[in-house]
Amino acid sequence: MVGIFVIGVHVLLAIGLVIGTAVKYAPQLRDMIESKLIQHEQEEKPKEPPPPPPDFKPPPVQTPLVDLPIVNAPPPPTAIVRPAEPVKEAPKAAAPPPITPVRVAKGVNLGDLCEPYYPSASRRLSEEGSVVLLVFVGPNGRATETKVETSSGIQRLDEAAEKCVKAQGKFEPQKVGNEAVGSWQRMKWTWRLST
Repeated sequence: MVGIFVIGVHVLLAIGLVIGTAVKYAPQLRDMIESKLIQHEQEEKPKEPPPPPPDFKPPPVQTPLVDLPIVNAPPPPTAIVRPAEPVKEAPKAAAPPPITPVRVAKGVNLGDLCEPYYPSASRRLSEEGSVVLLVFVGPNGRATETKVETSSGIQRLDEAAEKCVKAQGKFEPQKVGNEAVGSWQRMKWTWRLST
């Protein structure tokens, strides 16, 4: 009988232990079971695509109608119109005298005289070219002024040609009757390296 009593106490203790543990952990077990069920349900549902955006059309702009009173405007003032003065034509400038080709004075060889003016940088770079100069030849036959009419494309050569013509040039002046006068003359000068 003592044995049954001991077994009964053990059974009661075991039942109490199971019930106490169940009471203590039952809410946590319930939450875990529910969360797994909810997660499982959420995973099973396919996601619905988002609804397409609605077609937005702005409402038409309506301008309110406004009644404006019609006012009789006074007539514009009459203007006094004077007859136009005739346009005076500007006096025509006298045409410049024609530019004649330059004539070198007898016994003068510009090729020999201008050779020292060939720029040394142009010699090193093998630069050659032709320049057309306008030369003002005074009554004494000396070049007093020069202008480049057509460049050789190399400024050094253009400047050297002007310098040489002013320093060494001796030309035949233009004559009006028997009198020598100053005039602009055209001259082409070509720089070539001697071989």
